[in-house]
Amino acid sequence: MTGLFFSDLHLFSRRSIGQQRWEQNRSLIASANSVVLGGDIFDFRWSRYGSLDATLNAASDWLESAIAMNPAASWIYLLGNHDCHPRMQSLLSSFRDRYPRFDWSETVWKIGSSVFLHGDILDGLNNQRGIESYRKGFHDGEPQGQLGNLLYSAVIRARLHTIVPRLRYTRRQTCIRLLRYLESIDTGLHSDVRNIYFGHTHVPMHNYRFDRFRFHNPGSGIRYQNLSPATFKVT
Repeated sequence: MTGLFFSDLHLFSRRSIGQQRWEQNRSLIASANSVVLGGDIFDFRWSRYGSLDATLNAASDWLESAIAMNPAASWIYLLGNHDCHPRMQSLLSSFRDRYPRFDWSETVWKIGSSVFLHGDILDGLNNQRGIESYRKGFHDGEPQGQLGNLLYSAVIRARLHTIVPRLRYTRRQTCIRLLRYLESIDTGLHSDVRNIYFGHTHVPMHNYRFDRFRFHNPGSGIRYQNLSPATFKVT
């Protein structure tokens, strides 16, 4: 049985082609036994809908459509920094109440020998208190205005967003910091975990070996970046 891990689609952002990437994998999604949505699926900070309420409604509609693609699969949603708003958490809880095969987590999920997380712990001081403080900076509610969008679009056009993450999140240091965090929250890392799936960095990492673990990052749905779902075994 096969599962899929998606992350960082950044849907609703003007710079995202995440929906296109999602549609390209429709047949894989429809046949998967499990789908893990690894955070920043939606982008509340840069939403083109112009308000928190409208963005939440769009997120709800999108989740409904996604689950309808494969209602027999298990669906897991992990929060990221761009979709961690408290009202988004309430929305996810309502989906858990309505769909018995849907669940969500603020931080980490484990399936068999695989552990999943968003990865913004890399910017959250490597501990739970640090990530909570970091994410509060994304709780300001309404999307960014015209000036912020213009500046961000300029960064995208210059393709700086494809260069900076590769310099900032080197493979070795990324793996070390993720392992340090996972060990600190006791995920059973020393027993049966072999694969670690994460997002946030926007830098694809396919079956990268570090220590005794394999690391996987599907990339990003932001324009000019690559994204393909990472697969995992469902026991």
